Amino acid sequence: MPELLPGEDPDEIRERYKPDAIKGDMDSIRPEVKEYYSNLLCILVLGALGGRFDHEMGNINVLYHFSSIRIVLLSDDSSIFLLPKAHSHEIRVDPSIEGPHCGLIPMGAPSSSTTTTGLRWNLDNTSMSYGGLVSTSNIVDEEKVTVTSDSDLIWTISLRKHA
Repeated sequence: MPELLPGEDPDEIRERYKPDAIKGDMDSIRPEVKEYYSNLLCILVLGALGGRFDHEMGNINVLYHFSSIRIVLLSDDSSIFLLPKAHSHEIRVDPSIEGPHCGLIPMGAPSSSTTTTGLRWNLDNTSMSYGGLVSTSNIVDEEKVTVTSDSDLIWTISLRKHA
């Protein structure tokens, strides 16, 4: 957008024309655009799940490419996002629209230590890996869930159906 209005301050232009939503698979986003929008609270990607499995995995891979941006992949049934290993995470669950089913899945590498609170079956310094334990079919018991892990994890939670 700043290129369309030469002579004006790019930051003022971006503030004036801030989008309500950003759509796409983010595979061709320019570095300067990524940097600017990385401070947004969240990017929602609708229709990212529930189709062809290879596309779903490609969309999950996008979470890793843009791990500094909070990207939530949504389907009719669930939402998922990446929990980077560099942080302890506090997830606020809105029980009117989310849950009760949830899962934590180590996608990039095994986790030798994951600890949670707020779940029916909390993990306590638990190891997880493909071919070993993955935390699926868990239940959210509290509106605040905490997750600490030495590995990147995918958080998934079911979405409630409303008539």
